[in-house]
Amino acid sequence: MRYLDVKSALKQLLFVAMGICFLFSSLAGQQVIYVSKKGNDDWSGGLAEPAADGKDGPLATLEAAKMKVRDLRNENDNENGDQAFEVQIRGGLYWQTETVVFSAADSGTQTNPVVYKAFPGEQPIFSGGIPVTQWKPCTIDPVGTSAAAAGNLYYVDLPRESEKWKIKSLYDVDGLLKRAISEEFMPPNKKRESDFNTQGKTVWKELLSNDDPIKPFDRNIYYQNQDLRAWDNIEDIEVVLRNHRWAFNLLPLASIDVESKTAVLAVDPTYQPSHKRAFWIENAIDHLDEPGEWVFNSQLRRIYLWPEKTKEGRGVVAPLLQEFIRVEGVEDQNVAQWIRFEGLEFRHGQRDTFEPGDKGLQHDWEAFDKGNAILRFRHAENCVVDRCKFRHSSGTGIRLDLHCQKITVSSNLLEHLGSNGIVLSGYGPGTKDENKFNTITDNYIHHIGELYWHASGIFVTQSGHNTITHNTLEDLPYNGIVVSGCRPHEFYIHKRIPFRRAWVSSIRSQECEPFIKNALTQKKRSKIDHFLPLLHARENDISMNEVARTLLKLGDGNAVYFSAMGENNRLERNYLHDNYHVAGTVRLDDDPSYTIIRENVITNSERGIGIKGPCELRNNFVIDVPMFLRGDVRLKFSGVDLREKVECSHNIFFPPEMTEETRGYYVHGRGIKDLPFHDKLPRLENSIYFSNNPDKPFVPDAKLGDDLMSSQAVVPGVDEVKLLYADPMFDEEAMKQKIFRFLPGSPAEKLGIKPIDLSEVGSSLAR
Repeated sequence: MRYLDVKSALKQLLFVAMGICFLFSSLAGQQVIYVSKKGNDDWSGGLAEPAADGKDGPLATLEAAKMKVRDLRNENDNENGDQAFEVQIRGGLYWQTETVVFSAADSGTQTNPVVYKAFPGEQPIFSGGIPVTQWKPCTIDPVGTSAAAAGNLYYVDLPRESEKWKIKSLYDVDGLLKRAISEEFMPPNKKRESDFNTQGKTVWKELLSNDDPIKPFDRNIYYQNQDLRAWDNIEDIEVVLRNHRWAFNLLPLASIDVESKTAVLAVDPTYQPSHKRAFWIENAIDHLDEPGEWVFNSQLRRIYLWPEKTKEGRGVVAPLLQEFIRVEGVEDQNVAQWIRFEGLEFRHGQRDTFEPGDKGLQHDWEAFDKGNAILRFRHAENCVVDRCKFRHSSGTGIRLDLHCQKITVSSNLLEHLGSNGIVLSGYGPGTKDENKFNTITDNYIHHIGELYWHASGIFVTQSGHNTITHNTLEDLPYNGIVVSGCRPHEFYIHKRIPFRRAWVSSIRSQECEPFIKNALTQKKRSKIDHFLPLLHARENDISMNEVARTLLKLGDGNAVYFSAMGENNRLERNYLHDNYHVAGTVRLDDDPSYTIIRENVITNSERGIGIKGPCELRNNFVIDVPMFLRGDVRLKFSGVDLREKVECSHNIFFPPEMTEETRGYYVHGRGIKDLPFHDKLPRLENSIYFSNNPDKPFVPDAKLGDDLMSSQAVVPGVDEVKLLYADPMFDEEAMKQKIFRFLPGSPAEKLGIKPIDLSEVGSSLAR
């Protein structure tokens, strides 16, 4: 027999074996369906490879596999009852142009969930973009080309059917390409007639009455000199506003009047533009002045690129699709459930842009109930995303919106994303509480927020009773983990400022009105207690996470952030390190409710724990952090003396031996400006302070062995101790393994301070 005949025979035997396996898997209660780059949606999907006669084989698309499962399930339900289905997707790059929507009709069952997974040993990759090829050198540079770019540009014209495409980002084989960006421009000192949204929480008393809504603030951007011009493709030009350290607006322009030097935004910014803050523009040909940069002109359907020397536009992909997969049931009726995604990879999703009518979450860090993530659950339960990769994409990675319960997001890699990593966002402020009991575990999230700098690694809002554990988050532009809700003043102003996007537009007015009316009768109207039944980010368990290197772009942020959330969130045994420029590595910001903060280790950071609300601070170690406590514990906040509401015991505060900080925090008793006195601390119990820093701000007016609160010598384990000035005697060798224990004879053990073992902290993917 010739070699080719033998090979052909073996191949036929392989197909027969596959068919037999498919038959036996069906008889055993599981049907396996295959998807392949070599597939055809007219085939059965029952073979992993095309048959020799070309008449059967795997399917070609995820959409076809979904429909095949649905059809087979309907047939089998009538014949054999509950049956398992597994879709195995062969390796390769799948260009996806439409969202695949899984409804309640595509659900599995508890005993037999429907599984969509990578074929063993192979990696399927779904791209939401299109390859951009056929680049040509510009023989005539476009109007406005910079002197640096002249003669260096390439271009490509998109096909006629691309009329609705908005190219907001480009990728090549190395990742995100840099879009043309201007220098910062300073607006003229021109105040506006009414300014009720520069900082909303400062005006709520003025707007408290039930008068008619106030006039919306203007969208004007005033400029000087020749900073802007009337581009022909004005709708492609975007403005970046940085009115506050915690916000990043990237918004399109609608028009420019060169006579009055006024540009008008196409949508509202988060805050009314300020005449005191610089802005910059993106995607203008005038500012394409470095290799690797590009711009898009929708009027010409053309992309201009200054390629780097060795690339010449090769391997460029333009993202077009935002949502790759949506698992969505019907509100208040049938949920989609028992669907699993395993081992898949997703790339090149399109960037989101706020549009008229969009609703925002806190400070517009995310949009409310919007399809801007690669994988989105909405009215879903009991689903799983496991061992998937979300890489080099312009939007958010994973969203759990509105009704989402018992969904597990585990062991996923989320890297180099344009916006947030994982978002859990329930219903807007109101009585409807249906986003809860989800699990976010063992995920590795890093280098996100590449386009929207205010992005968070994990953003939890109006979602409670979740378990967020063993995740690693690092190299982030802003916050690490956020747990938030609507602040009291926003309930009061929502009728007067209906145009304000962040939170105000998502308030469920009819449900909230009785609570607002009741709060108006109270002496202290701004207390969060009046609105707790409407705030559902409560009782979240956030434990064994590692968060490092946050605030790489913005300011006034945190490794872990709480604000205006429900009660009894727990932050326990987390390792938070190398976080600088933070307002607090852990922070209870405006209007937090009671929070439990236990057994966390904060090291090598600028600030430790910031407090603006009631909490339990127990058995935390703040090491090599000059500002170990900060916030309004020293003041009456919302009419309440927070020292009575903060239980602070069994903590260790260990400022660094060397630091540029010159003030010291909460340990120095001299009456020097900005050096708080002991009586401005919370009510400390059985805690330790120690530092080898020789500077006065870090050297207490006491001796080793004294209680810093009384300046009296004390014996640990015998006398009552508030804040002991003593070396805790950490085991430095064990600390290298993230085990924070003490050497024999340590005063910490005598005070009842427990060691903290974080050797297994964070995601297994990051170790």
